[in-house]
Amino acid sequence: MLDSVALDETFQLLSEGKIATEEAIVKTDGGRYDVDVSRRLRTAIYWEETPLSVRRCSWFFKGSLETRYTPYDEDMAEKLEEEYHNSLTNSLWRRVLEFPLGNKIMFQNPNVLLDFSNYGPVDDWTQVTEGQIRPLIVKRGIDGFDISDGEKTVIDHLIFLVHGIGSVCDLRFRSVVEVVDDFRILSFQMLDTHFPTAVAEQRIGRVEFLPVSWHAPLHGDDTGIDKRLRPITLPSIPKLRHFANDTILDVLFYTSPVYCETIISTVAHELNRLYKIFLQRNPTFEGQVSLGGHSLGSLILFDLLAHQPLVSNQEPGDDILDEEAVSYVSDLNDPTVEEVCQVLQLGEHLVKFQREQFTFSDLLLLSEEDLASLGLPMGPRKRLLTYLRDLEIRRAKLKQEDGNIPAHDSTVSYTIGLAGTGQPSISYPLLDFHPAAFYALGSPTAMFVTVRGIDCLGEDFVLPTCPKFYNIFHPYDPIAYRIETLIDVNMVNVPPVIIPHHKGRKRMHIELRETMARFSADIKERFFESFRSTWSTVQNLTTFRSSMPPGYEEESQCTDDLDTSNSDESAAAEKPAAVESVIRCIGKLNGGSRIDYVLQEAPLESFNEYLFALTSHVVYWESEDTMLMMLRETYAGMDIHPDK
Repeated sequence: MLDSVALDETFQLLSEGKIATEEAIVKTDGGRYDVDVSRRLRTAIYWEETPLSVRRCSWFFKGSLETRYTPYDEDMAEKLEEEYHNSLTNSLWRRVLEFPLGNKIMFQNPNVLLDFSNYGPVDDWTQVTEGQIRPLIVKRGIDGFDISDGEKTVIDHLIFLVHGIGSVCDLRFRSVVEVVDDFRILSFQMLDTHFPTAVAEQRIGRVEFLPVSWHAPLHGDDTGIDKRLRPITLPSIPKLRHFANDTILDVLFYTSPVYCETIISTVAHELNRLYKIFLQRNPTFEGQVSLGGHSLGSLILFDLLAHQPLVSNQEPGDDILDEEAVSYVSDLNDPTVEEVCQVLQLGEHLVKFQREQFTFSDLLLLSEEDLASLGLPMGPRKRLLTYLRDLEIRRAKLKQEDGNIPAHDSTVSYTIGLAGTGQPSISYPLLDFHPAAFYALGSPTAMFVTVRGIDCLGEDFVLPTCPKFYNIFHPYDPIAYRIETLIDVNMVNVPPVIIPHHKGRKRMHIELRETMARFSADIKERFFESFRSTWSTVQNLTTFRSSMPPGYEEESQCTDDLDTSNSDESAAAEKPAAVESVIRCIGKLNGGSRIDYVLQEAPLESFNEYLFALTSHVVYWESEDTMLMMLRETYAGMDIHPDK
């Protein structure tokens, strides 16, 4: 409704000549679109989309079996309004009027108007002489329509969402723009139902979600990959082969040293471009920015964030490197090893470099395996390698500005890790902002990290510019993997955190399953307790210990084994419930907090895991539980929590 009011006000000003044609531009849909009132066109701002026509609607029609009204065009609406006022003023009712476009409108009374456009001759008594029987219902005005007030103008937080493989994001073949639109609408519903007090007190506005697409540039004319795949693709089963080329091969493209940099650069460029446009259209925005990635998109963001230079005490929007690092670059002189360790906060490891008498030039030649042999943990290793690479890139750019020297060689190679070939060694662009959090949905990141030859990330591993990381997955998602076990191998037996249901508590079938497990453990406990009591009674009936049978000790040992086995089973049955109440420190990746979060499967899904495996990978876009968790974590930083 707010958009309609703004459009109508602009239309009135334009009609009265109070504003110029080029000034008749109105932001709509939360600022994601611009409407040119003079041309009646709505244009997308953040992504490419065919402009849609906009119509000023005052008269509508619908069939007797239809549920939605369709507006007449503006010319027809003006003629209907004129005739309606004429009939109302002169009491001219129960008549049929024919309009130039062939419409036959019956003005029965002020509240009953019918459209007989496709019905043949009609008399003034509404008797249809031929054709169909039921006319169209005509409605004037918008009274009775359920029109929402629209999106709030205050934006508290911005979240960019990166899609996975392919050009469609779910089984309904919707694009990333469409699924993010529904995801955004879901956030409005969750705010209204779970944060009603904060909404009523106007302490919160809304969270903006913007899609980031990289599939189209990868398969566009610039790379020419589709053109090269076409001659080598077999002609049989064409639809399936097209699906494979367009979707499944994206995974192979990302592992390719040729196309990996294209994907990374596209995502980084889109993030920076969208962020810049957003700030231009929302100059009063003071909130933070977060990132979310689905499937392969989460891996792309993980690699991008893992290769951002370390920052300390900086505000988002400042230069990525601090002033000391920039000064080293500006004069193109080599910093000392001591200065590098000071910038990267590696003072505790400085003695290791001094012992080997390393210079800055020596640091440039070190591989990750060399740094590991020196005893540097995973976090400091990644930090140093990222810093050195980005320092060289910035120097190259400065040289390019001075003497037209190419910024960097586009040739990429593979980095040899501790256990084999790792990810492609490419240039990772710098982001213009520091994300507050990173949400990985159905993420295969842990699997790719393992395949790259990294057995353990280590407790010191962090995303340099992103303090929070949440790995969210469905229990039946075949693409999702855990992250916590890559940080601490002892987390293998610790289940992920169960995301609460948006309606509260756990789903009934999950509670029933846990209750049955505890009940079974209690039955076993009581059985073995009764067995031990009976055996103890038998022992007490013996008169002399010397008269005990020779096999007594073995039998006694057997009883002890049964006792131990029973205790282990009882402990195992109660373990999941106990673990959930224990808060463990899991490295530094998420500030020591838990990282892996699992959704609760629906009751129908629990009947057959394999049947719902495919749908479980795309369930996140419509998951109220996922949305509520993201909103809860987002507003927790603002000290705003859901109503209890």
